[in-house]
Amino acid sequence: MYQEKRPTCVTVIGWAWIIIGALMCFSAVMGLFTSVMIRQVSTAHPDAHRNMPGLFRFFPMVALVQIGVAVFGIVSGISFLKLRAWSRNALEVLTWLLLLFVAGFMVFWVVNWFSITSRRDLDAFSIIGAVMGVVASTVYGIPLGIMLKFLRGDKVKTAIVIASQPSGGNAAPPCAST
Repeated sequence: MYQEKRPTCVTVIGWAWIIIGALMCFSAVMGLFTSVMIRQVSTAHPDAHRNMPGLFRFFPMVALVQIGVAVFGIVSGISFLKLRAWSRNALEVLTWLLLLFVAGFMVFWVVNWFSITSRRDLDAFSIIGAVMGVVASTVYGIPLGIMLKFLRGDKVKTAIVIASQPSGGNAAPPCAST
């Protein structure tokens, strides 16, 4: 009987977090470059510095935290591919945090979209922009929900238990009685 050494869902989730972490690192580095450029422009123009949103003043710190989370996601993804027990918990927490971020961004988008478009007589434009924010968040949220389902599922938990056995994961899984 063929036994899967590492379930496909473990491979997909592990690689997904390695890619998500790499994209987060790239995003944070680009954000740091942008914040340096914004700081240079704002110091050259005092009015721009006074009118700069507060987020830009704290962005280097936010970007460094993002890099830390990204590296943690990459390391956890790699360890998950090796079926390390701690990595399942770490990826579950990271996935919940990312899901909360997506939901929070959706609320932020919709509130700001209505705030921007409410000053004008653009009802259809307002609704389309809000729907676009909800749809985009859903497109990101559904795969994260599926990822959580598998991270919490028996297949992943069983694979991790088998891999952590002293025989190096070569033992057959417990069979259900027939």
